Amino acid sequence: MTIFLSHISEEASIAEVLKDWIESTFLGQSEVFASSDTNDLPAGNKWIDEIDQALDSAVAFLVLCSPASLKRPWICLETGWGWIKGLPIIPICHSGQKKDDLPSPMSTFQALEIDSGGFVSDLFTTLAKHLGFAKFPRIDQDTMLHELTAAIGAISES
Repeated sequence: MTIFLSHISEEASIAEVLKDWIESTFLGQSEVFASSDTNDLPAGNKWIDEIDQALDSAVAFLVLCSPASLKRPWICLETGWGWIKGLPIIPICHSGQKKDDLPSPMSTFQALEIDSGGFVSDLFTTLAKHLGFAKFPRIDQDTMLHELTAAIGAISES
């Protein structure tokens, strides 16, 4: 089962952290497709076909939402593509973007905020439901949040 992760290239480090934690938490029972990962989208492949195939096999669509990413047309295009394919769209807000301030139509989806107290639990509970699992394994939530915060901080500094 695939989870599609949409993001802008500048936020690839956040996508990498999420991908690693999701795949290791569900112990190989789910894959995360992120176009910034050269294993998911190797050089020489027709990238638009790879994205279409990943969306066809996806059971959920995560989209990283920041003030910068929401201004980029590709985020809207990929999200619309996932929406048309009937995927549950899960906006993940960070870098100052609040879920209550998401623009339409992104605001029509239930969103999560990385800096909220229950982010890790909410994310994995949501993904477990979309993957058809009763619950998710225990994970070190503090370490995951630390890694996400570091990735976001690195973006802010560049």
